[in-house]
Amino acid sequence: EKVYAKPKVAIVVDDFGYSKNNLDAFLGLKQPITLSILPEQRYTGEVARLAKAHGFEIILHLPLEPDRDDVREEADTIKTDMSEKETLLILKKEIELVPGIAGVSNHMGSKATEDRATMTPIIRHLKSEGLYYFDSLTSGRSVCVDVARSLGARCAKRDIFLDNSNNTAAIEKQLADLETMAFKRGEAIAICHDRKNTAAVLARELPRMDKEGIEFVRLSELVRR
Repeated sequence: EKVYAKPKVAIVVDDFGYSKNNLDAFLGLKQPITLSILPEQRYTGEVARLAKAHGFEIILHLPLEPDRDDVREEADTIKTDMSEKETLLILKKEIELVPGIAGVSNHMGSKATEDRATMTPIIRHLKSEGLYYFDSLTSGRSVCVDVARSLGARCAKRDIFLDNSNNTAAIEKQLADLETMAFKRGEAIAICHDRKNTAAVLARELPRMDKEGIEFVRLSELVRR
C-alpha cells in the first residue's frame, strides 16, 4: 500500500574508477544518481570530472578494512590498527584524489565500520570539511550512524542492495522491493554497482518508477544530522 504519494529515492552507484566501460550508460540516465568513486584507480579523476560536468553528485568510496581475509584490499585501505594520524593522512589524500565530492562512503570496511576508534576521527574530519558520511552497511554491527549522530555530523545509511546478483531479473526484483519500501516509508536509499546489467535495468525501469510517483534525488537530499 502507498502511504506516501511522492517518496524520495536516492540510488548510489559504487565502484567507479576501475574502467569507463559503463560510464556513458550511467551518465545517460535521465534521473539524478550519485556516483561513488574509488581513489587511486586508473579512471578516478576522469570519472569525477565527467560526472560533475553532467551535473551528478559524487562521493569518495573510501577503502576500509574488511572482516574477511579472502578479499583483495585496495591500496591504502584504512586499517583498524592504524594510528589516528595515519588514518587521517590517508583520508585527506584520498579526498583530494576525487575532486568535488559531497560526501564519503565505505568500500568494504565490515571490520573498520564496527570500530568506534577508527570511525570517530574519520567522521569528525568529514564534518570539519562539510562532507557527509554514507554508511554502505556492509556490517549489521556498524557504529557509523551512531558515531555521526554523537558528533553532530551529517549521515545516511543504505536500505537495500540492488545487484548482489548480476542477473537482470534479480535486479528488477530488488528495484520493485525498493519501490515498495519507498512508498511505505517516504524515502529509501539503494546501492548498486558500476556494471553493464545494472545500467541497462536502471535505464529501463527508472522512467516507469518516475511515472508511478517516485522522485529520484541526490543522496545529499536524504542525509540527516
